[in-house]
Amino acid sequence: MNQLHNISEWKNSLGLLPINLFSDRQDEKFILLNGGYGDFCIDTNANKSKEEYYSYAWSSNTKNFVSLRKNDIYIYNWLKDKEEKYEHSIIQDNLPKFYSYLLKDSYKSEYDIVPYFIDIYRSLRSLTNEKEEGIQAINQLLILLIAYEKDVDFKEIDFARWGIINATPAKGLEVYLESLKNGLYLNNKQLKTNLDLLLRHSAGHLFQEAQKEAIFYDRNLNLWGTYDSGYSLKNKQYSSFHYTPSYLARSIVEKCLSNINLQEKQSLKILDPACGSSEFLLELLKQLKSLNYQGSLELNAWDSSDSAINISNFLLTYEKREWGENLTINVVKVDNSLTRQWDTDYDLILMNPPFLSWELMSKDYREVVAEILEDSSKKKPNLASAFVSKSAKCLNTGGIIGTVIPSSVLLMDSYKKLRSELKETFSLLLVGKLGNFIFEHALTDVSIIVGKKQRSDTTPLILWTKNEKGVVTEALRNLRKINYHQLPYIKQNTTHSIYIPDRYPDVDNWKVNSYQEQELKKHLQKLTAIGKLKTIQDIFYVKQGIRTGNNQVFIITEEEYLQIPDNERNYFRPSIDNESIHRGKITIKNYVWYPYSSSGVTISTENELQNTVPFFYENHLLPNKEKLISRSRKNINTWWYLSEHRKWLRDNNPKLISTEFGKSGSFAFDEKGDYAIERGNGWIPKKDFANMDYYYFYLSIFNSPFFDKLLSVFSKELLKGFDLGRKYTQDIPIPVITEIFQNSYVFEKLVYFGKQMSEGDFFHFEVIDDYLMNHIYLTQV
Repeated sequence: MNQLHNISEWKNSLGLLPINLFSDRQDEKFILLNGGYGDFCIDTNANKSKEEYYSYAWSSNTKNFVSLRKNDIYIYNWLKDKEEKYEHSIIQDNLPKFYSYLLKDSYKSEYDIVPYFIDIYRSLRSLTNEKEEGIQAINQLLILLIAYEKDVDFKEIDFARWGIINATPAKGLEVYLESLKNGLYLNNKQLKTNLDLLLRHSAGHLFQEAQKEAIFYDRNLNLWGTYDSGYSLKNKQYSSFHYTPSYLARSIVEKCLSNINLQEKQSLKILDPACGSSEFLLELLKQLKSLNYQGSLELNAWDSSDSAINISNFLLTYEKREWGENLTINVVKVDNSLTRQWDTDYDLILMNPPFLSWELMSKDYREVVAEILEDSSKKKPNLASAFVSKSAKCLNTGGIIGTVIPSSVLLMDSYKKLRSELKETFSLLLVGKLGNFIFEHALTDVSIIVGKKQRSDTTPLILWTKNEKGVVTEALRNLRKINYHQLPYIKQNTTHSIYIPDRYPDVDNWKVNSYQEQELKKHLQKLTAIGKLKTIQDIFYVKQGIRTGNNQVFIITEEEYLQIPDNERNYFRPSIDNESIHRGKITIKNYVWYPYSSSGVTISTENELQNTVPFFYENHLLPNKEKLISRSRKNINTWWYLSEHRKWLRDNNPKLISTEFGKSGSFAFDEKGDYAIERGNGWIPKKDFANMDYYYFYLSIFNSPFFDKLLSVFSKELLKGFDLGRKYTQDIPIPVITEIFQNSYVFEKLVYFGKQMSEGDFFHFEVIDDYLMNHIYLTQV
């Protein structure tokens, strides 16, 4: 038989996860899963009609069904009007190319089954007349699916059996049931909904979209007092609601299960304390069945949302058909998972906890988080860290945790104690940095951790991805190939790395670097150890700029500045912010109120304020007096003060300056100390420099493309560059200017480059790298 008739050939070559297409039989029909985009169905022993293949692919939320016959391979794409035929031998020799061809026609469309059902859901919201939080419409969708699956009248549904609470069929629901039975007619094809395939392979995506519709969209009353057919987006894009993409849940579950000896397990107790629509648990059930696990399962799913609870009950109850008495389901609505009593014998905890910042937490939540973390995190911790801490205490010895987390938990000093506790308790199996493109409508930097509650000195597998859209799914597919032992570790790829480092984690933070970055870091540590380099904190104080407490009042544009009388301009300084420095040159667009001298505040009473700066007082300060008084640590006697004026900025001393976040080109030289740094940092020598050339020398280094590589190793990556604050730059190694070195040709050239860029006359920044890499850092990385 041709190799392609063996599903392992597709699995190993393409790095896709094969799952049996149908839940009630283990035959030759599979769905090969990657990340939604790139999934396709396959029949390795074709015995169905093309009409059935079209409907199967549509119901599975894929485009293509690949059908293997004796000597030929057929592609059925329900968006196209033709079937495509190829010889086995052609595909066998070009399988990756064949997959690329399938990807070309795997794009999302408005006719996909998920949008089809979301349109039904939107209509159901009109039926239920819910203006906000379309929970009852979710219930109607569930009722519709049950009636369709069981082919029963709405009145015959046993809601208790399905775990659905507060559900009553709405009037007019029958029309939607009839529409569902008819399916979608497209391109002369009748696409029929196969509910088993929909719920098995599309349910997670479908119900996450439905929940987003329920939570994030409001219906609006129109002029006539009836509900609009449209929706308005609620302002919750940056909330703590982050739905787990199927491809991410799948990869985390795979890694967890690969570290559990299922043959020795007669039972498994699993928890998801923030389950949403139970994407993790559904993925777990599919993979366990594929791995032929025969033991019993206890699934515990908690959430605070009524719709999440109903969806989870429905989907997990549906899966129970396949597991029977071997599956116990405990879906519980909770006000707060952290206040609930957790058992201490879970074999597996899977979760995507809410990423809620300290500032957005209620007082009650803050008290709970502080109690759980104790002294593990003292500085305004994210809610997700409390879930991680509690999970670590509630696993069996040998238990596995697989979790999505904010990357800040790996990086920030405030979580150092928590990381130390985890390291003492767990063997890290996988640590991955995934970036900002995981969650829709959220800019959160996302990482993942898989760990085993069993202390060992093993080093985890590291997964690093470039912070670009679309990179993560390819990286996870290659991770799967590595797990299948079909690929060596990925070290030289420009978009992602998968490797085992010599050492991880470092003492201070758990930053995930690419393989190239990790090798560079090792090289730099050697040069530092022998005294060739010193760290930034050895040479500079890096100080944060002022905080006005109200930028709209205290910061004015250049146009507004020119309208102020000359004598009042003395109380303003040109402001350095993230837009003020470009390619090493300062460009001033704004001015900031700064009534301070070397001895302190220069205007000490309101009467003096009114007499000294009458124009600014009348037009800017006085209209905002109440707002300015209400700032923390300010009162009726100090309301015109800046919140943080930074004592070190009072004196006009030369200093290097940088934006708050950025990269090469984001540094400049303030020779006279005239500028007030607002959103940025001051770089002040710890020992007075012998002459001004030293500033220009370091200016060249900090603005070099090579410095971007150093930032990528040590700093925190953001959407617009890197964090340039002290915390993330202090350990970067830089050269020391010795008496011998300052007479060298290299020093002379770098000083020259720095002077040119200060004038805006330097454009070939890559030239700096030649001097740095060949004469100072001694590397070609």
